[in-house]
Amino acid sequence: MKTKVQRSALPDPATLRRLLSEQPGLLADGARVADLDAQGPTGVDIILADEEGRPILVDIVLDEQREVPTRAREHVEWLEQTKRLFLRAYSRDGVVRTEDPVLLFVSSSFPAAVVAAVGCIKDVRVKLVRAEYFEIDGVGELACEEVSVPDSPRLSPAAARRTTEFAGSAASPFESGIESANVRALFALFKSGVDGLDGGIAARDSNGGVVFEIGQKAIARVSASPGSFTVSPGDPVANPIVVSDRVSLERALNAVVSLFVREGMGNGDNGNGRSASGDTEFRNELARIWGGGVGRKERA
Repeated sequence: MKTKVQRSALPDPATLRRLLSEQPGLLADGARVADLDAQGPTGVDIILADEEGRPILVDIVLDEQREVPTRAREHVEWLEQTKRLFLRAYSRDGVVRTEDPVLLFVSSSFPAAVVAAVGCIKDVRVKLVRAEYFEIDGVGELACEEVSVPDSPRLSPAAARRTTEFAGSAASPFESGIESANVRALFALFKSGVDGLDGGIAARDSNGGVVFEIGQKAIARVSASPGSFTVSPGDPVANPIVVSDRVSLERALNAVVSLFVREGMGNGDNGNGRSASGDTEFRNELARIWGGGVGRKERA
């Protein structure tokens, strides 16, 4: 007797969610279910935990494939806002690495433009899974396949130039003087934050440290020690800030951005083809975002 195999349309979202929850291995090797009906406000349907403790936020988008890039950002922001509660709710189910989530979208197909857009997302893991439903001798069977997403790095000329500058200084005495990998990561975040102010900001080695300057003005001087680095905004002896964790990094960036805004230091191409010094709206927005920093209650 021959086996009859027939392709069918995917079942309704509720049924598909149940089928995926019953077979989490179809979505990720070794995954286990933390919440089979998450009902997240941004559209998360299922929450899984992978073998390394990362949360996998599953979003079934049968008729909303073109919303994937936007929903990915919404999922990340939701997780960031609820990180403590999220960890408390799902740590017993193996979720321990909320800082490194995986966003997984399930549909019958994805437009080429969506696949290309996902390939440009670099700050979070996004996976697309194509699901198919078959009837084998009248019994339904679900099959899933991850969509290959091409790597599509795209940098503006200013960003490419700054990346080259920083890469060239990676082996400098300053960098090698930081023994802690965590502190080196904090310094990379500091560099990224300073670079985001204006594409004209340059970094140069000076007396074993690094000076970030725009034109002839120093916006920050940085010196290193084995377990931290010290940031002096502007004047080399004015209000030095020792950076060894995220809170002190925030204080250092706030001080540098405040100096940048207060002194109207932007005078270069910020990567968008405009002069930051001549763009009052840009500086006002920086002041609005950074002026007060992040309050204690918001950090808690």
